[in-house]
Amino acid sequence: MDAATLAGLQALRTEANGLRDAFDAFTRHLDTLIADETPKDAPSLNPADWKRPDGRLDDQGVKAMEAMFAAGRTVTEIAKDFDITVSAASHRKRIWQVKPNAAQ
Repeated sequence: MDAATLAGLQALRTEANGLRDAFDAFTRHLDTLIADETPKDAPSLNPADWKRPDGRLDDQGVKAMEAMFAAGRTVTEIAKDFDITVSAASHRKRIWQVKPNAAQ
């Protein structure tokens, strides 16, 4: 590799490192902003926290899943998010669909 090409690659590496540092700083700033603006009693955004010790969904988990159905998410996507089987997500969707206020 000639010297000019090597120098160009080194310049790109330096620029990439600078961009990474700027991105890391931006991410930290966003994390701080989100933490400052999130109410202390806000519900968890982690689907793993929406399950009871027996593995079944708690009320918050059911509401979150129903909101995902209403937003058009598929049972496969939801099953992955909640770490459940597709048949379990399908069962919950059928329950949601027969509710009088379900957005269909």
